[in-house]
Amino acid sequence: MNCIIIDDEKMARAIIEKMIENTHQLNLLQEFSNAMHAIKYLNQNEVDLIFLDIHMPDFTGFDFIQTIKNPPKIILVTSDKNFAIEAFEYECIVDYLVKPITEDRFQKAIQK
Repeated sequence: MNCIIIDDEKMARAIIEKMIENTHQLNLLQEFSNAMHAIKYLNQNEVDLIFLDIHMPDFTGFDFIQTIKNPPKIILVTSDKNFAIEAFEYECIVDYLVKPITEDRFQKAIQK
């Protein structure tokens, strides 16, 4: 499954990248600190799964989802628990991971 990471925090991207590397069914195509760059990438490449932060400087993860046409599966990754209910109003969101992410919780999320 081809995936990308969109998170403005470098450390968060590195942690998710390491977990992806340890998972045979995932292939990390690209990581982005800027959501606008990710939108351009999605317009030109096929992606099956996005690991998406909610709080970013450009706009929120929810704004990002509303911007792209036919979004792939999305796993939200955030330090904020308060958006969980809103998150599942979007069909494309398959899970909601709260930082810090554990390997066990990560594996459960990608099985969905």
